[in-house]
Amino acid sequence: MIIGAIDVGSNSIKYLVASVQRGRVRKIAVRSDITRLSGGLDRTNALSAAAQERTLAVLRRFARDVAGHGARKIVAVGTEAMRVARNGKSFAARCLKEAGVPVRIISGREEARLAYLGATGGRREKRIAAIDIGGGSTEFMVGSPGRLRIDVSVPLGAVRLTERHFASDPPALVERLSLFRAVHEGLERLPRRLAVAIGRAGTFLGIGGTCVNVARMVHPRGDPEGRRVPLETLESILDGLAELTLARRKRVPGIDPARADIIIAGARILVESLKAFDIDGFTATTRGLRHGLILSLS
Repeated sequence: MIIGAIDVGSNSIKYLVASVQRGRVRKIAVRSDITRLSGGLDRTNALSAAAQERTLAVLRRFARDVAGHGARKIVAVGTEAMRVARNGKSFAARCLKEAGVPVRIISGREEARLAYLGATGGRREKRIAAIDIGGGSTEFMVGSPGRLRIDVSVPLGAVRLTERHFASDPPALVERLSLFRAVHEGLERLPRRLAVAIGRAGTFLGIGGTCVNVARMVHPRGDPEGRRVPLETLESILDGLAELTLARRKRVPGIDPARADIIIAGARILVESLKAFDIDGFTATTRGLRHGLILSLS
């Protein structure tokens, strides 16, 4: 059966149309569009009218696309922005009424489980750790292929931190230091058992737009799936990006122009996470939540 999976995220909406054959997801079509649903959420604790309209417009189009690719079943989930916004449930009702798509708001734990299932299903390593950097939160996961054992979600997201700490273009040194402190404070709250488990894992996967964009910068040719990025290279990239204006970041090969304003915050989360766990690099994957949704329904 062909299934369409839609991820209504804090920063972007993504869909995947695929079938499952012998436990593996066979991609038919994939697309992503940045709508910044969480824009301004920290200030108001609500999804803004403009962000809702942007998201609904894309959701309507994506629903038609998914059906046009032959999907017999469509499943859609909402993540951090819809979880924490006081009008998240009412927006989910609008998604059904105005776009014809029932969006289920999932917990951080369920998001981690599905993302891990999608990223690790079919791999052969005994222990795998992963990080999923989103617009509103970051999830850390450890387990074995297809089976999540430990997961922790922290409110460190690329959109959230950009809005909280950056006002200048390029970001002023004091703003970058403020971001650095915020990331460190968030990571210091992680439980010791997570660090121990990650230290025992043989592979560290990077899920989500930040990790994929960084991998594309380092490996500009071909698919970023499975590409490894050393921590030293990542730090060098971050130092360079922090000195560029937004207009110049939009022209950097590998960076989605619509993500250029939040790439510094996302990369900072990634760098400091690797350092916190004493890991010398990560392996990018384009698989994640949508793949996990499809596997869970097969």
